[in-house]
Amino acid sequence: MAERNKKSLSYKIQKNPFMFVLLIIVIVVALFGVINLVPAIKETFKSSENETTTKAVEETVGATQEDKTIPVKNVKNYLNTITSVKAEKTDKGVAVTVEFKDNASLLKEHSATNVNAPGVIPVFCFYLNDGTQLNCPGELKLNGERNSAVYYLNDITDYANVVALVEEVTVTNENVLENKFNICLQSKTQTIPTKTVVGNYGKSIEELNNAAEYKANAVSLADGVKEVQIVKNSKFVWLDIYFEDELSYVELNNDFITNFVCFGFSEGGANYKYDFIISKNDSLNMIRCKFDTYSLKVVADEIGNSALTVDGLFTDYPISVWTSDYDNEIDLFCLNSVTDIKDNLDSGVTEESTDTTQDSTDVAETTEAAE
Repeated sequence: MAERNKKSLSYKIQKNPFMFVLLIIVIVVALFGVINLVPAIKETFKSSENETTTKAVEETVGATQEDKTIPVKNVKNYLNTITSVKAEKTDKGVAVTVEFKDNASLLKEHSATNVNAPGVIPVFCFYLNDGTQLNCPGELKLNGERNSAVYYLNDITDYANVVALVEEVTVTNENVLENKFNICLQSKTQTIPTKTVVGNYGKSIEELNNAAEYKANAVSLADGVKEVQIVKNSKFVWLDIYFEDELSYVELNNDFITNFVCFGFSEGGANYKYDFIISKNDSLNMIRCKFDTYSLKVVADEIGNSALTVDGLFTDYPISVWTSDYDNEIDLFCLNSVTDIKDNLDSGVTEESTDTTQDSTDVAETTEAAE
């Protein structure tokens, strides 16, 4: 047993200090290797994980790009210089890319001296089932290298709200171009689109356009108000106010710091004032004022006329329109009136109102008596 102990490693180390030092060195080297190996292993795992993540992201991005393309069915090219059309959904709305046969035709069709200076903006003209045309101004980007124009509709909210209200259909970025539409061009100095690029409606804007259909019966226009257009039916109204220039656009809207567009009218000896929901288009110096049946319910209840419709309100009543920032009011114009009624609203004086229900009854009684 004693002989076996003498042969053991511990006995030899005790008798030979050099071996003890050597053992310490071996242990230190081993520990140093382990310490350096752990980060290396972690880095290897991290690198592998990053490669996997990058690959997954690339695959996801690729799939997303593929999913962005949306079909545009039965589209007709209204310009003989067009060679192709494609559409994609974006985070905000849709983008339609139209390629032209050459750079000269691209610039000519867009009244441009170069790709950075087009003289037009695109307007997405949508059509309800009753033929009502809804103009939604978009944005334009010209690409000289590809001889292409990209027409962006970055907000479908106005159109989607009307379709949901009138036709009870849900419109999204994916299906908006499945509806009846034309993409048209409108000069930056005009208030209506005049040239059709592509569309599936079947008739071009050149065939349909009638400026009188858009122009509102507005009087007493403030200096700086260029034109007022109106689109309406029984459930909604869009009142588009075009200003002469950027200066008028800003100043008549309280520098857009705090700005409301308001309207008022008189009924039964009382005055009523309400706010529009508004959206603005800087490229056209235009404010769109919106009103629909949801807001109308409040008006109808207050004036005691449950049969009131949106087009009835904006056709039959003398209405004054102004902007306000709480402290200041700026008169813009009046609808359906030969006089400025804003002063009367402020002073409490009302014009003689017409009781349309009573008039209808009187007409019926007169007709009945004649029979």
